[in-house]
Amino acid sequence: MLKESLYTLGVAAMVATAMGAEWETDFDTAKERAAAEGKAIIMNFTGSDWCGYCIRMKHSVLSTPEFEEYVKDKFVLLEIDIPRSKPVAAEEMQQRRELCKQYDVTGFPTIAITDAKGEVLGGFSGARPDVESTKIFLDNALVRRTMLAEARKQQGTERAKALMEVYESYPKTFRKAATALRNEIMQSDPNDETGLVQVAVAEAQMQELSDELAKHYRNYLAMTEIFDEYIAKAHPLNKERMMERKRDSVVFPCVNLMLRNAKNVEDVLKARDYVLKEAETSYPDHMKAEMIKALQEQFADPEALLKKVQGKK
Repeated sequence: MLKESLYTLGVAAMVATAMGAEWETDFDTAKERAAAEGKAIIMNFTGSDWCGYCIRMKHSVLSTPEFEEYVKDKFVLLEIDIPRSKPVAAEEMQQRRELCKQYDVTGFPTIAITDAKGEVLGGFSGARPDVESTKIFLDNALVRRTMLAEARKQQGTERAKALMEVYESYPKTFRKAATALRNEIMQSDPNDETGLVQVAVAEAQMQELSDELAKHYRNYLAMTEIFDEYIAKAHPLNKERMMERKRDSVVFPCVNLMLRNAKNVEDVLKARDYVLKEAETSYPDHMKAEMIKALQEQFADPEALLKKVQGKK
């Protein structure tokens, strides 16, 4: 009888291990569990049947015994899947897309960590290669949860300053989703001693820029005009961010395209003239001279550069 009991327990343990950690698919259920168990929530925004990085991270991180052991006493797991082939009811897919919008998810995979009420605590975008590099973000989110609890014990401006310290510790890509925290700080700080009002104004401008750019994706001429318009009226907190984004989104892709399609030295010189002209509006004053010099050096021998780019075709 004892042997049979031990055998039954052993089989049960093997089945539990094979099944792995339980991932919820309903946000309300995940929040109820988190509240009842005193845990935070890991939200995995994924494209399970098309996103290669999502699939890779699931196998190398999220399904590993090491990850499951780490999260079991700390987190409720929630998968927000946006598949392309798997059938999902329209209402359910709409709810998932609303969560993507709520947590400002613009790419997959994205991991968002929240408290039991759904207040964002942090996270990361893009796949992580192993459990250790993933745990850094999860640990930071738990620290942030504790900091928030301590900050909310204070009153008035001191409360606002403590909350602002937490807000500034968020990864920048998750600050937009921290709407409730921003509102809470501003209510505690009507004279803007924390400076958050200005931060909110700046972030609203960056979002407005993103919305405009999305209307003209890959139309480099239109995107250049939009960037120049917004850089000219940029909030002080945004100007260098906008310039950097212009370089990454327009200038570098465009000059690379020109060079890849170059057929003669004249085409290389056109690319050079373009990138030097755009450097005037895509680098701040303290970087401009040095970067223009570096670009001039890069194009110092147009014939050699042409041979180099043609050799890569």
